[in-house]
Amino acid sequence: MEERVQGFYKDGVVTLERELAVNNVPVMVVFYPQAEKEPRKKMPLEEALRILDKYAGSIDADNFDYERAKDEYFNEKYGPFD
Repeated sequence: MEERVQGFYKDGVVTLERELAVNNVPVMVVFYPQAEKEPRKKMPLEEALRILDKYAGSIDADNFDYERAKDEYFNEKYGPFD
């Protein structure tokens, strides 16, 4: 049975995010390239407020049809569904 668990590699040691109920099993470790990048920095509050102000009211929440929007999205992405 395959079980996936995330973890971190630091100073030659792999630490898993949780304990597993297995012992003495083969494993495969994959190093993701994005893990080496610096973490994303937070957007300054002033910039976030400027963007929010720019797009505020762009969707009329009272008249927004979620089901229709979802159907349009899936039709556009995957084609019409019979």
